[in-house]
Amino acid sequence: MYSVNVPVPWPVQRLAASLEPDLAPFETVRDRHTLVVKRLDGRDLNDLHRIRERLRPALADVAPFDLRVTGVDAFERPPMGAAPVVYLAVEALPVDGGGDRGDDRGGEADRRGDADPVSGRDSLRAVHDRLVREFGSVAGLEGADYVPHVTLARGWDGHGDPGAAVDRLRDREVESVRWTVDELGVWTREYEEIAARVPLRG
Repeated sequence: MYSVNVPVPWPVQRLAASLEPDLAPFETVRDRHTLVVKRLDGRDLNDLHRIRERLRPALADVAPFDLRVTGVDAFERPPMGAAPVVYLAVEALPVDGGGDRGDDRGGEADRRGDADPVSGRDSLRAVHDRLVREFGSVAGLEGADYVPHVTLARGWDGHGDPGAAVDRLRDREVESVRWTVDELGVWTREYEEIAARVPLRG
């Protein structure tokens, strides 16, 4: 199983590690972190080349964009798998001028109401939507249901109410880490690593 992911930089990894003591009661705590942009159906490594060749034209005009960690949140009733899912919430930062860097066409398209999918102010969601059109959507997880996040832990293995633990984590003040996404990676779940990279040069 493959996915298109945003590589997570060291400051985000460090932030996730700093929360691990509070994640101990959860069933599974992630030690490798990533941000899924789009899940893909690739059942063997022979599909990796095909996936990469479809990604390159789909992402050809996408410029680097900025993301920011905004806090800790949770899916209390995720559409699949053990609950709850605790994660770092992530948002895209607005692109100056309403368009891709160095390109004023996005702002004009926005004013007309027919903005190019990667020229809007939320570049991460725009890339997600573009890849959904290219590869199809996973019901309950993508399209309108897509929530950008970095999973920290899931399931409950502790005593007491998991909701109370989730609330304490939501109340934690965390560093607002910001970084620039200049490439996307094809993540392989089998090996838990990025198997191919596609630079953003837009």
